[in-house]
Amino acid sequence: MKMKNILSALAVLGAVTLSAQDIHFSQTTETPLLLNPSQAGLGIDVRAHVNYKDQWRSVVSAPYKTINAGADFALLKRNGGTHMGIGVNLFNDKAGDSKMTTSMGQLHLSGVVALNSNNLLSVGLVAGYAQRSLNNSELTWGNQYDGQQYNPGSASGEPANFASFNYLDVGAGVSWFFATGSSNLSSKDAKIFNIGFSVLHINKPQYSFYGQSDSKLPMKIVAHGNASIGLRNTNLILEPSYFVAIQAGHREIIPGCMAKYIFGQSSLYTDRKKSSALSYGLFFRVGDAIVPMLRYEFSYYSIAASYDVNVSGLTAASRARGGFEMSLRYMIPNAFGQKTSRSLI
Repeated sequence: MKMKNILSALAVLGAVTLSAQDIHFSQTTETPLLLNPSQAGLGIDVRAHVNYKDQWRSVVSAPYKTINAGADFALLKRNGGTHMGIGVNLFNDKAGDSKMTTSMGQLHLSGVVALNSNNLLSVGLVAGYAQRSLNNSELTWGNQYDGQQYNPGSASGEPANFASFNYLDVGAGVSWFFATGSSNLSSKDAKIFNIGFSVLHINKPQYSFYGQSDSKLPMKIVAHGNASIGLRNTNLILEPSYFVAIQAGHREIIPGCMAKYIFGQSSLYTDRKKSSALSYGLFFRVGDAIVPMLRYEFSYYSIAASYDVNVSGLTAASRARGGFEMSLRYMIPNAFGQKTSRSLI
């Protein structure tokens, strides 16, 4: 076997070993419902998003592809700002030659309490139903190598067919949202902070193609936060963020920051003039990848693209090529704000 094929096999083996880990996107601020159910309806009236990730094309013959789509809404708003949030999220992940597939639908519910005109506290719950399947017709096993070459006629010692299985998944979370300041062009000093903590897979569902009752999906603990900080009397906004996830022995840490430049401000009286902004940022998945990201926002819409530049020990096989990611978003109110005063009420 060539060195790349050996490294590819090791990469696939690593992916199978870590198959009990969740899907993940590098654009963590563009997947709010995957982070925390208390993000549903928090700081927005309406939000819809689609995310796509394609990774490890340089390492495996069949790249890993993940698509995610979600929408959330703020409902039953009271005069003080207290309301209910509801969200739905769907994702499909397909990995490698085995076409190991995970499909899930989730329902998110949150209760959002206005502590005052600038602070919101949200508590949320999520319930999801998932199916996992596997096609082993393209897989080869160690027992089928005789020391000289691969013999497909040799018994693999594995089941002829891996049965798909379904499971119920539940989680909970809490978030704090703060917003203040002016968002007009002459004094752009708005400040928004969003911090959350969640525990996912609380029920530890059974997670085995072999039907092993002791194989469970580990609980996942997530801490996340992001901010939007306007620089007074400029068209610049800084958007730092962080994401930390701990699941069994696996840790994922992604700090980073976007710098946004606003080209124009929407008219307060007509719908003829639209706001737009261009953002560029850099993120770092600790021990794994550097992630440059570019985003364009126009009125209520946003499109973003990023690329994971692999810097881990796998670079000998990946040649620094990790994965391409893209996101689309629609949000009301938009990222620019339509009022001169940014208040939660």
